[in-house]
Amino acid sequence: MREEEKQISMITKSFEVLELLSKNPYGLTLQEIVTQLQYPKSSLYKIVSNLQELGYLGREMDSSRYFLSRKLLTLGVTAFNSSNIIERSKEYMKLLRDEVGESVMIGTLIDDEVVLLEQITGSLDFVFTLKQGMKFNLYSTAPGKVILAFLDKSKQNEIVDNLQLEAINEYTITDKTLLKQELEIIRQQGYAADINETVEGVHCIAAPIWDETKNAIACVWTSGPAGRLPKKSIETIAQQIIQCGLLISHNIGYRKV
Repeated sequence: MREEEKQISMITKSFEVLELLSKNPYGLTLQEIVTQLQYPKSSLYKIVSNLQELGYLGREMDSSRYFLSRKLLTLGVTAFNSSNIIERSKEYMKLLRDEVGESVMIGTLIDDEVVLLEQITGSLDFVFTLKQGMKFNLYSTAPGKVILAFLDKSKQNEIVDNLQLEAINEYTITDKTLLKQELEIIRQQGYAADINETVEGVHCIAAPIWDETKNAIACVWTSGPAGRLPKKSIETIAQQIIQCGLLISHNIGYRKV
């Protein structure tokens, strides 16, 4: 094999390793990577070692499992921005902000958390503003639950099975059976709500954003004090957020059959 062909082969294998690990957020051992990709152990060892040296992979010392590093978050956010999804969302986020008055946020799934990518600050005197890159768990927050709810079932089950459901307060779901039941309700109603589950006195509502392949690639949400987003208003506001998500989705190529 010519040197150029060898280099292409190694690049291809490297991306296959990254793609495989992206589907296994809790990591794989070298032998597990070899078993799944069916390449020589020596070449895969060289690939994972190089990726680790470059900072794209981490390795657990006790189990020797390789996993994707946070360095890939930078690439992921850059790719998300470069596809103009954020730019194509801002107009509709501003319209939603004008309707509800609260800040409006957009985020996407990175590893096992939702990461805030952009926000439009609310128009009221007191509103929540969050730091870009802020992360949200998948079981007590509205953006986390809505992304988790619309994942492929096998992927959803894999993530839920590995989640550590910590009680943030008395309202937090800590039972995985109850969480799965809520995820099914979210799929049926089209939105997720966080009613005091993460911060007492704060309510949050989120809806998915779909791409042209009908996958939920991101979500849009708003949050505010319980007094301004009371339980009785959740359904009405949720419909506005769902509509915003659909408008953004259509603007990036989604078409509902």
